[in-house]
Amino acid sequence: MAETPTREAQGEARIAVIGAGWWAQGWHLPHLAANAPSVKIAAIVDANSNPVSTLASSPLLSLEELSQKYGCPHYKSMDDLLSDPEVGPTIDGAIVATSHASHYAVGTALLREGIHRRKMAEGIEKEEEGVNKKPRHAQVLHRNMSILMEKPMTTSVDEAKKLWEMRAFVINHTASYRPQTKVAQQIITTNQIGRIRHISASMNGPLMWLFDDPKNEAWVSKTPSMNGNGYAWGQLAHVLAWTYNVLGAGSTEEVATPTKVYCNMSHAPNTGADVSLAAVITCKDGITFSLDGTALLPGSQYADPPIGKHIRVEMFGTKGSLMYKGDDKKPETGRLELRRVVEGKDDGKSEYPCENMKGVDDGFYFEDGDPLGTGPGSMNAFLDACRASSQRFEQSLAGHIDESIDETSVVNDSLVGLRTVQIIDAMYRSSLSGLPELIEN
Repeated sequence: MAETPTREAQGEARIAVIGAGWWAQGWHLPHLAANAPSVKIAAIVDANSNPVSTLASSPLLSLEELSQKYGCPHYKSMDDLLSDPEVGPTIDGAIVATSHASHYAVGTALLREGIHRRKMAEGIEKEEEGVNKKPRHAQVLHRNMSILMEKPMTTSVDEAKKLWEMRAFVINHTASYRPQTKVAQQIITTNQIGRIRHISASMNGPLMWLFDDPKNEAWVSKTPSMNGNGYAWGQLAHVLAWTYNVLGAGSTEEVATPTKVYCNMSHAPNTGADVSLAAVITCKDGITFSLDGTALLPGSQYADPPIGKHIRVEMFGTKGSLMYKGDDKKPETGRLELRRVVEGKDDGKSEYPCENMKGVDDGFYFEDGDPLGTGPGSMNAFLDACRASSQRFEQSLAGHIDESIDETSVVNDSLVGLRTVQIIDAMYRSSLSGLPELIEN
């Protein structure tokens, strides 16, 4: 039996970055490096030895330069990484930062690696049971494969359903991991505004420079599996994910399951990408849901000073309403607001749930695109899972497992991802047909 590779440091989470483009080099890799020594960048994978990006203000580093900078090997493909006996079996987690349409292929390859490891561990367990005549399940553990997937989960409903069935990854919807989002989720899931009757959401951004430039091919060109590409895939995924996260997607009683979508879109003159849209979403439980957005807000979020996105989500129930809106570059422009249906003079009075809450800023905080620090909440949740899994695996090799370790190795955003993909796909289909389009659940 081959000896299992060991780590340079016990409990160190070893992470592979799949895709070495603009976002990986500007955000993911620096964030991972800032988490040292509990995190090690173990591998970088990209089919292009010299990655390029139309969005970068300066040339991107080559794979060789990235390897030298972060002290890790680089590979041309997932197969090359996973088949390397010195590195592939030691990976605790992977960040998928490839093109939207490639997420399924990369994600399933990683999930299959996790399944393979589990089966190998089960085989070892059975073999040792035969020798020792007693079970040793607590001591024979496989190294988990945790995944942080860039949004959207994929651009195909069929692929999204298959990934959802595997239920094993975090999606990098950074707004969903803000403390203010957790407060909103607690309000909704504890029935403080009653049964939801209506949802209204909007996201407007200064992004014509992105969606009306043909050079930005990944953002404006569609693949054979896509019915369109542009602002819906590139931006509305954020506000949809936030909405379904707050609604508690994945809980025992799902809210706002979409069944039908009607949508109008307008398109950029130079690329044909969608840049404005308005949709009405029909839900199985009778909730009415309106969604709109545009890239036509003047300016740029990367200008000096930056121009922020204007975001609004409002939920109305039988016992009250919850509202969250503002400019995502100016926290002082908004805050989480709760209004309740009560008897007397306090009926409809504004409350601000984050106002005196310890550890939660009372302002408008949505996407977390700060390139500095240890990363957004989505990355931290992913890395926590990787660290816990790594520590338990190392202890299993030593014949001792600390049962107090909370191994949250499967953080599951897959239903949020599925709902986002289903709605956006139906929006594109409706825009093409001019008719409401059904969603199969």
